[in-house]
Amino acid sequence: MKVGILTYHSSYNFGANLQALAVQELLKRRGCSPVIIDYRDPEKTEMYRQAVRPEQAEMHETFIREYLNTSPRFCSDDEVREYCRRELDAVFVGSDAVFRLVPRYAPGRLLRLLLRRNPSSFWYRVTERAPLYWLPWAKDHDREPARVAIAASTVGTQFFFLEKSLRHQIRNCLCDFDFVSVRDDWTSLMVRWLSKGQVKPDICPDPVFCLNDCFSIPQEEVPDRDVSKTILISASLDKKWLAEFRRVANDHGFTICNLPNPDNVLGFDESDFALDLPMSPLAWYALLSRAAGYIGIRFHALVSCIANKTPVLTVDLSTAPKLLRAKNKTYDLCKRAGAKRRYRPAKRLMRSSPTTVLRALMDSSSQTAMNCYADYARDRLWTVVDEIIECVSLKRL
Repeated sequence: MKVGILTYHSSYNFGANLQALAVQELLKRRGCSPVIIDYRDPEKTEMYRQAVRPEQAEMHETFIREYLNTSPRFCSDDEVREYCRRELDAVFVGSDAVFRLVPRYAPGRLLRLLLRRNPSSFWYRVTERAPLYWLPWAKDHDREPARVAIAASTVGTQFFFLEKSLRHQIRNCLCDFDFVSVRDDWTSLMVRWLSKGQVKPDICPDPVFCLNDCFSIPQEEVPDRDVSKTILISASLDKKWLAEFRRVANDHGFTICNLPNPDNVLGFDESDFALDLPMSPLAWYALLSRAAGYIGIRFHALVSCIANKTPVLTVDLSTAPKLLRAKNKTYDLCKRAGAKRRYRPAKRLMRSSPTTVLRALMDSSSQTAMNCYADYARDRLWTVVDEIIECVSLKRL
């Protein structure tokens, strides 16, 4: 079975690259022939080109060339549609934020307008019509590939504010999918609401939970630095607080160090040593899998830590009210893992003493809960993949 994977594989983002690899390798293990559909939105590509240094961008491009089996390059919806209909038995959309939509009059976007915080950037570009990731073309062809959403996410879309015409388009797209699975409760709510209850999605963990099952990191990708006694930090935190946290960590036998993101080294003077860019996605994953702990903001860093049973505190930099936490993907995952105390708004983290934070990071009861969830997530992901393949196989009969 030839399966196309339509996702954000080419983003200069560690998590985006890793989840694409994980979906590809999961499907290989189940006897499929996966190909990453090499669609690159010109505006999004330019945004990443400007945000990331050339040497870091080349790390991501090298990862794509060496580890992802890609189709020819496409830059338009029509090219993708024709390729899917001509070449594929199924199209897997996801994982990652492929179901993200931007309402024109959503409060968050209007606030950014008032504060002059670049609401016209790619991530805040108003959704005028159903995006390519919703497979918006009609089922009017003799040979139509199956349509599957795997662990799709909406990343907090304020879907109640979508315009009526767009809601109608999205509803039609959802009803044309043969199987819909989503990554979090907010996306599940959106799918059910927009489809008027016609689509009831499965909850599917992020594919990175199974990366260790189906892929071995080449030795040349593993960093030489030993971080087994190091707490990695990827968030801009108060310098005085960091200095005290380092002292407390050192007293307990740990060092602290920055963990870069592709667009920011996130270095700080209070670290015991420094990590720098460029860095490959697999090196980033290997560091998280071997670290003594992690404190930071990235969703796929949280997934990688839970999957590798690395102690983690996830930091939320947003200032959204507590009532809106249901939209937050890191909060959703911590809640799902039975470890809500591992989710910390940045202001709350800074109000906590470094000793309290270190104690929470190394807390045994919540760590046990997350370890159990890691095992469950891996098993659940394989189960969902098997259900999807069975569904696609039946469609092809």
